[in-house]
Amino acid sequence: MTITKQILEFINEELELDINRDEVKEFENSLNSENDFHIEIDGNEYRVINADEIWDIYKEEVKEITESCYDIEMPSWLAIDWEETAENCFVDGYGHTFSSYDGSELECKFGEENYYIFRTN
Repeated sequence: MTITKQILEFINEELELDINRDEVKEFENSLNSENDFHIEIDGNEYRVINADEIWDIYKEEVKEITESCYDIEMPSWLAIDWEETAENCFVDGYGHTFSSYDGSELECKFGEENYYIFRTN
């Protein structure tokens, strides 16, 4: 099965959305060139992250959220173990962090690669 067909089936069956060929082409082009991207499908916004890269992206996201939400005054020499912090935050999966819409996550395989897909609006 081609990647295009996999994308078409994903949009139609998993997301239950109308298919727009331009959106499918953009989706496929992004899969071929990026490990983390946003895409609009039938008026809904999604974030797509390659499964091989998601943990590092998640750690960075936890760090950014922590630094922006908490006014923590620490000396510059103090090191935070962001790996352990991310592990401590990872109780509900990735959806809680990446899906601002409903906290859910979808896993899908396109070609030989696995991806996580999150609705963001």
